[in-house]
Amino acid sequence: MVWLAAASGGESFAVIRAAAPGLSPAVSGGVFLLCLIGFASKAGAVPLHPWLPRAHAEAPSHVSALMSAAMVKLGVYGIVRVGFDLFGGGSRWWWLLLAAIGAVSALYGILQAVVATDLKRLLAFSTSENIGLILLGLAAAGLWADAGQPGVAGVALAAALLHAVNHAGFKTLLFCGAGSVLHATGTRDLDALGGLSRRMPATTVLFTVGALGAAALPPGNGFISEWLLLQALLHQAPAAGTVLTIAAPAAVAVVALTAGVGVAAYVKALGTGFLARPRSTAAARAVESPPSMLAGMGLAAAACAGLAVAPTVAAPALDRIAAELNTGAAPLSGSGMDVRLAGITSTIAPLWIAVGVVGLAVGFAAAGRAFGRARRRAVAWDCGDGPLTPRMEYTATSFAEPLQRVFDDVLAPEQDVDVTHPAESAYLVRAVQYRRRLPDRIEARLYRPLITAVDTVGRAARALASGSVHRYLAYMLTALVAVLVAGVIR
Repeated sequence: MVWLAAASGGESFAVIRAAAPGLSPAVSGGVFLLCLIGFASKAGAVPLHPWLPRAHAEAPSHVSALMSAAMVKLGVYGIVRVGFDLFGGGSRWWWLLLAAIGAVSALYGILQAVVATDLKRLLAFSTSENIGLILLGLAAAGLWADAGQPGVAGVALAAALLHAVNHAGFKTLLFCGAGSVLHATGTRDLDALGGLSRRMPATTVLFTVGALGAAALPPGNGFISEWLLLQALLHQAPAAGTVLTIAAPAAVAVVALTAGVGVAAYVKALGTGFLARPRSTAAARAVESPPSMLAGMGLAAAACAGLAVAPTVAAPALDRIAAELNTGAAPLSGSGMDVRLAGITSTIAPLWIAVGVVGLAVGFAAAGRAFGRARRRAVAWDCGDGPLTPRMEYTATSFAEPLQRVFDDVLAPEQDVDVTHPAESAYLVRAVQYRRRLPDRIEARLYRPLITAVDTVGRAARALASGSVHRYLAYMLTALVAVLVAGVIR
């Protein structure tokens, strides 16, 4: 930002906007790249994400909700402000780079979430996934605007910003739900939970509302913003160019794969964490959280429900943002139960969808209860194994294992088997120990060697601090001479 201010001749946004068209491609591209690195780090985009699952998972749950819902969005705000506002759109390669970062963040984040067994770590990686989808929408808006398609660009921008709002709603609810579970059980380990639907029914219902939004399933509020993103990617003009013709289907595939794996991640969280039988004493003895905690979750759930059935409440804000950024008209409009998109011929009725889904669920439940009374109840044949126990149920680890096998090349699991033999004979086995880990591959391959190198340099630099005053004075004299020589040469 200092480089941009120096090149523009002023620090105010108005001065920078006026000077931006006259900047050289090297300056504007360099400034945008550096700002993208900084703001993407703030947003937790892959590969700049390792801080996010650590911080979000260890912070108090209400702080995790604030960080995930609001703080990471400041990185999104920075990218929008610099790329769309100060530079007025920029070059095509900017948005292709942003699209690549968004796609990698979405896919890698949801893959890490689906194999996570820590509930808050799962939600933290889900934040990286949703940030990836938001960045993908911003990139599509920049690309379509550069290709002369303001209508589709407006839809893409609206999808990104609406998903940012929706994510704030359902992730607040989910982190507060995780805090409720932690308060009641003292653990975040999904492998040790289960049976909470009977012990904590209100928390279960509210967490389900958030999970529907995060999984982008109707009637969740995440569904409408991801649908908008797909509409923007599918309605590009045929004359957009070869690059965009290839990039758009690839982005659609990313969104589809992310949505499918996201459903599996939240089915795992609900199924192994709240349903079935408790797999620990703490889960079996859990009690419902106090009304104050449920009230906060209820407010977040109400916001999610409102955004799910009436997304046009965000239309005035989107109108103002679109007018400020000159990216095309805001697309959301409509009356009654239909939402119409300006710029492309597409309509959706989220309220009718919600009514239909809820109606079908209630109808099936009522039919099952009615017909169930006519059947005779009997103990099911269990092959002589006895009654069902928690040891027979899927844990979070076993539920995610098939997906982990599919994506082994990406996740790179680490496993080890130790066989201990007695001293008397190597042909006998005393014990077998199996260990399996799924570390963050990017953190292990990229950041751990970097940290090791920095640590090595730091240890070597300790030799400079010998405690000798004479040596320290020599350092100061050498630095002074170097500065004087540099000034004379200049």
